[in-house]
Amino acid sequence: MRTAKAEASQRGQALVLALALLFVASLALFLLFGTGQVVATKQRLVNAADSAAYSAALWRARVLNFHAYANRAIVAQEVAVAQAVTLVSWSKYFERFTGNAGTLAAAWPPAATVLGAAATVARTARQLTEVTAAEEIRVRADSSSGYKSLLARSQEALQLAADSFGLGAVANEVARANDPAFFAFALGDDGAFSRFTRRYASDAERGRLRDVVVDSLDPFVRGPRSDNLRLMLLPSSCFGRTTSIDRWFRWWRKRGGTGMAPDLERWQAVDTASIHNWRKSGFLFGSCRQREWMPVGWGASQASDGSGSPGIVGNPGNTLDNGLATVLAETEIDGEGYAGFDSYGGIERVRELNYAALADARFPVSQVVVLARTEARNVRTANALDVGIGRLRLFESFAGNRLWAMAVGEAYFRRPPGAPERIEYASLYSPYWQARLAEPSQAQRAAATSYAH
Repeated sequence: MRTAKAEASQRGQALVLALALLFVASLALFLLFGTGQVVATKQRLVNAADSAAYSAALWRARVLNFHAYANRAIVAQEVAVAQAVTLVSWSKYFERFTGNAGTLAAAWPPAATVLGAAATVARTARQLTEVTAAEEIRVRADSSSGYKSLLARSQEALQLAADSFGLGAVANEVARANDPAFFAFALGDDGAFSRFTRRYASDAERGRLRDVVVDSLDPFVRGPRSDNLRLMLLPSSCFGRTTSIDRWFRWWRKRGGTGMAPDLERWQAVDTASIHNWRKSGFLFGSCRQREWMPVGWGASQASDGSGSPGIVGNPGNTLDNGLATVLAETEIDGEGYAGFDSYGGIERVRELNYAALADARFPVSQVVVLARTEARNVRTANALDVGIGRLRLFESFAGNRLWAMAVGEAYFRRPPGAPERIEYASLYSPYWQARLAEPSQAQRAAATSYAH
């Protein structure tokens, strides 16, 4: 009977233990389910943040590459303008030369006929060259509607599209493409990107672009277009009066070149040719000195805004060696009434890296910090699904009632893998800007944490 009573008193204890185990198992199941959902959502959010940060950095790299392509295109426009004024100057020179040569050869009819025909062809060529050059200068370099001006303005528009606000739009678009419930934005950089580049302002800075353009000119345009020829059939005034045989004869001196005026507002090209004589200076013991005897050909052209003096500035191609021919060329420097020659807007103010504000002027990087988030209700935990009551209801605690992820992307300068091996420092003349993800700094982590809370 004692055994039966003991067995009766132990009945129901297994049920209590089973209920306790069931409660713990249910709690663990809800916890495991919620944790899994949080981890899965967090992983998708981190992937979305990485994608958004990389895409934002890639857009910034593409904007910097656009600046580089635009700067190269602007250099090409400047080179084309320099070539246009050079061709006009040369055509004027050739027309004048053939005309003068025909006049000098009038005593020899066969030569005069040939040179007369050449002068007619040269005149037609000069007229066509001027018409074409005037239109080309207007289209390429007009201060309001030329290619150069449009490229410079497009640089400014895209520069605004690559700041934190513009990149935030890119980041959010990418995040929502991963999941419509996600939202992403770029943290403000306190003006770091606006200081990353700057637009040329002073003439000294514009002079750097002028130097790039001059280095890009072909040898004929850049000059000097010079030639020296001893005229053996024309004795000089010092013939037999000096020991230097070179001074016994007259010389043909061809001079010419193309250059940018110091005010950076006009291209000028000059071509001259003169015959020089050696003449005795002094009465008894004077030396033979060279003098310009006869200008034979001359021509000049310029592209400007029409407000400056039409005179030749400087000494392009050492043209002042033929001083009289240069003076004659100055009288014909205008474009024969074609408006395009007066529409040149000067050396453009382009964008370049702001080297003084960069932490590393040789290999700078521009970073963008992206925060991605989703609302707590979008994390499909048991609590969000309204599963469980009482002690079985687990409540998650998220910062700001949201789930957060952070990623950092950066634009950096590096030559592409297939390019020749050499070190090239960063600039906005080479389109080698690329994008990559970067490790967040402690300051960036702190800023993101502060924002999330």
